[in-house]
Amino acid sequence: MIKRIALIVLLALPLSLMAQDKLAYVNVQDIFQVMPELSDVEKTIADLNEQYKKELEKMYEEYYAKAKEFQDNLATMAETIKTRRQSEIVDIENRISTFQQTASQELQQKQMELVNVLREKIIKATAEVGAENNYTYIFDLSTQSIAYHSPKAVDVTPLVKKKLGIK
Repeated sequence: MIKRIALIVLLALPLSLMAQDKLAYVNVQDIFQVMPELSDVEKTIADLNEQYKKELEKMYEEYYAKAKEFQDNLATMAETIKTRRQSEIVDIENRISTFQQTASQELQQKQMELVNVLREKIIKATAEVGAENNYTYIFDLSTQSIAYHSPKAVDVTPLVKKKLGIK
């Protein structure tokens, strides 16, 4: 019995020596979804969205008031006044359109900015875990990419280029 155990240990020893690289995985998306800071990000975005919505409502109120006034007085307006009022209404329409586009872009940019802060925090923590636990690679399952690689990891790009005859 002891001989069998000794034989198994001797056979397993070379395998353990070959397996010096430690691999692990993480699901960054799962971590991201449960981060306490995510609710702060969502609230910030919701508050900003509400500000834009209120401003847009004011612009629409101005638009509807001008349009109603124009319709109500259309029959009695002089041609030059009619032209000027139409121009004012078109100007308000253009301002509304521009504001909607700008607000949408700013909202999206702010969301990306805040989300990236959380992602960077996760990436930093992953790197610290990798270094502390001597992992060579930690793979991110959510993006199917490498979340961490050790400075000890070997880049075989030059070897592959050489194999392909690329200089």
